[in-house]
Amino acid sequence: MRGREGVLVVILSAATAVTGLMFAATTTGIPPTTQTEVNPELYEPVTILRLDTAPPAPPSPDLEQAWLGRPIPTPSPTPSPTPSPLPTPRATPRPQPEPVVSLETSHSVEGTSTWFCNHDASRGPLSRCSVGRTGGLYAAISPDLGFLRGRAISVCSGASCVVVTVIDCNCGPGVTKAVDLYADAFRVLAPLSAGRLRVTIRW
Repeated sequence: MRGREGVLVVILSAATAVTGLMFAATTTGIPPTTQTEVNPELYEPVTILRLDTAPPAPPSPDLEQAWLGRPIPTPSPTPSPTPSPLPTPRATPRPQPEPVVSLETSHSVEGTSTWFCNHDASRGPLSRCSVGRTGGLYAAISPDLGFLRGRAISVCSGASCVVVTVIDCNCGPGVTKAVDLYADAFRVLAPLSAGRLRVTIRW
């Protein structure tokens, strides 16, 4: 008999414990544990900063001025550099021959001198030159002094003299005792505007 009573006591104790647990769960309002699925769209990605990331740049002076209520200075425009003017090319003047004023002579004759072969319009009228010679200390001689062709002679007017080489003939009708100087040589004696000079021809 006592064995049955013991079993009944154990059964009643277990039932009482189960009833107490169910009552406690009901009074506390704790729902039974269930596993729900999480929606990944409810989460935002988190950026993890690297330790070697540069610190943020300090605010510019203009922003500091604006925070303090001061007017921001207007930057002045940088002027564009003025290009240097290119040098104007100049024509290289033709070198003038150095006049020779002395020559050993033993003969002389009085005569006249004119000029030809001028390429400088600023110094006088333009004129032709002998073939193969476009300037220099040259002359053409009258036919009566034609034996001087190819030789150097001295032509003087007053105290001024120039030594020229005879390369051509001044063969105008009736021309005697005359020498026609290149413009480069005539300018040693007088301006081209003089046109004609009384000279002494020496050789």
